[in-house]
Order: sequence, then C-alpha cells, then structure tokens
Amino acid sequence: MTRPQSPTDPYAGPQRPSRPAPGDSHRTALVVALIGAAATIVAAVIGLFVQLSGEVEQSGSRPPLGGASPASDTPGVPDDPGAPRTSGPPSASTAPGVSGPSDGAAIAPAAVGVPEEFLGRWQGYAEEVDATRTDHYRVTVELGGGTRREQVGSIHYAMESSDCYGVVTLTAVGGGDQVTLGEDIQSGNCVTNGRITLTLNPGDSMDFAYESTKRDGTRQSVEAGLERVA
Repeated sequence: MTRPQSPTDPYAGPQRPSRPAPGDSHRTALVVALIGAAATIVAAVIGLFVQLSGEVEQSGSRPPLGGASPASDTPGVPDDPGAPRTSGPPSASTAPGVSGPSDGAAIAPAAVGVPEEFLGRWQGYAEEVDATRTDHYRVTVELGGGTRREQVGSIHYAMESSDCYGVVTLTAVGGGDQVTLGEDIQSGNCVTNGRITLTLNPGDSMDFAYESTKRDGTRQSVEAGLERVA
C-alpha cells in the first residue's frame, strides 16, 4: 500500500546546500598550493636555463677587452672576417717589396775570396835588409781563385845561392785593394813560414811586404814592387 505524498509546502524557505566536511576542504587547499609551488619552481628553472644559455653564447662570440682575439695576432684588434687568417707574421718572401728564398731557406753569407784584381802572375825585385847585409833577388807571385784558409797560389824566390819555392794561403782580405797571405816554403834554403801583404797600386802594379822570424830568432823583412806579367 502506497503512502500518499505530502504536498509541497509553498511557504517553506529555500534549502541550503550541504557543506563539505572540514577535512576535505583542507586537503583541497593543500593540493592547490603544492601544484602552484611546483609550477613556480619549474618556471624559475626554465628562466635560469635560458639566462645561462644566453650568457654562454655572448661570452663565446665577444672577444675579450684589451686583448687579442683567438685568431688575431694584434692585441686589442678583432679579426677582419673577409681577410685570410695566418698563424704568424709573413715571411720575407711574401712581404711586400721584399724578395727572399722560398720555403724559409736561410741565406748563407758569401765566402770571402781573392779579389779579381789580384789574379795573375806578378814579378819584381826584392830588397832584404838585415844587420849585416842587403840582398836583392827576383820574386814571382802567382795567384788564382780561392777563399780564406785555402791555397790560392805559389811563390818563387830566385836568389844567387838558392831558389826557394812555396805555396801561399789566403788569410785575410782588406777591402778590394789588399790581401794577406800565409807562406809555406816547400823547397830551398829559405825560412819555412812567413806572412806576405800585397797592396794594389794604380795600374798593373802592387807592393810586396814580407815578414818572418829567422832560425836565429831575428826578424826578417822583405819589400818589393811587383808588376803584372801575365
């Protein structure tokens, strides 16, 4: 048997919605707060990463102030992007207006040799003076090519008592008008070693000056005027 429903009271007030229990409200607020904090942390991390990336990129593309850029050899001057880069200063062969050997080869100094004006055969009469007597005899010097410490010619003394033959070695060159020779007598009754100085004069002539020490310890000097004969 169905119970008849009571009619709606038209004068009854509006019904109030039911309130959630206090525990549910606190949990909901806590979840919302955690989500907001997490979003704030994520945003801060992203912003820091973007800032650091920008600083790294700027520091890598900007040359240091007051110093040389990584590819420049000139302090404080950045590289020209259109200019070829080099690892060092230009070599002498590539510098403008300067010529030099390729492949960095060093230039050896030219060897000092007998000047061309001295080449040939020279002859004259010498005068040898010592404490007891004066001798006169013919001197012949023949010079060829050669450099310092090389044998460059021969010497011949034609004396009454003996003929002396020897070789001469270039020891020094005094400009283009003087040479110094070391003498080594190979045969004859003469002092074995001596020093000869030849000095050019105008025309085909030169002065001959010889110095040495005799076997008895006394000084020996010979002077002569030589003419070119060949």
